[in-house]
Amino acid sequence: MGILDLIAHMEAVPTSFSLAQLTRSASRGGVDAAVQRGSIVRVLPDRYAAALHADSWAVRSHAAAMWGPAGCALTGTGVLFDARLLPSPPDHVHLLVPHWRHRPSPSWVLVTSSTYRPPLLVIRGDGATVVDPALALIHAHGFAPERHRAELVYGLTRSGAVEPDAVRAHLERLPRVRGRAALLRRCALAADGVESYLEERGAEQVLVGPGFESIVRQHRVRVSAGRFRLDAYDPITRTAFEFDGAVAHDGSASRLRDIRRDAALTAAGIVTVRFGYADVTERPEWCREIALATLASRSS
Repeated sequence: MGILDLIAHMEAVPTSFSLAQLTRSASRGGVDAAVQRGSIVRVLPDRYAAALHADSWAVRSHAAAMWGPAGCALTGTGVLFDARLLPSPPDHVHLLVPHWRHRPSPSWVLVTSSTYRPPLLVIRGDGATVVDPALALIHAHGFAPERHRAELVYGLTRSGAVEPDAVRAHLERLPRVRGRAALLRRCALAADGVESYLEERGAEQVLVGPGFESIVRQHRVRVSAGRFRLDAYDPITRTAFEFDGAVAHDGSASRLRDIRRDAALTAAGIVTVRFGYADVTERPEWCREIALATLASRSS
């Protein structure tokens, strides 16, 4: 195989190659010349790819996994993307490496060094080792911007892709992981039925304390008009509480659907109290007072 055939093969297979793999198919001089021309790109030390694919997640993640020290594994947001749990890959590759085996890396490789040896490791189709989704979520949560952390957790637990207990099992062995306290708190909320950041705020700052002991989260009801899931429900007073996100309920079609749903629930004797995003996030005490007053008036 000549250098042109080698490049054609590399373009047909979006992965990374070692220099030894390349020189089995072409001369060292031909490979060096292709690198000089830019037809082949050195992604990491001893990891090469066709220029066509050099910036892709598939190539960069494979290169990092093959370049990393023995015992390393891919983790974080990229693993969740690989598992089709997130819609797009990250700009960086997150690598979990055994303690004391850290090595200098480019800015697009995020390295976490740990003494913890994950019990569940999977070999990807291209030979890269990856951690399980629960551990990947732990590392993704720790490095995600604060504004994205809650929805990252609730998006995965809401869909059933990651179980809160699986996350907590890892965290028991990771006393110093970034964002640990917040993630444990969110796992507990997710296990209790919380499914979004707004519901998190509602659970921690609105429907909390004396007067809310009978609240059931994510309660499903069946009435003559259909089946509905309620963010929170008080069965004693037959009161439903809904936390309306800034995006999910701002369209006319969504608003009409909410109106019809509330009417159907009212016909069944269930009154719905809705709190908007701004009120829940900016004046939760007011929301709490309204909720308490509603429960008091409906219990009398």
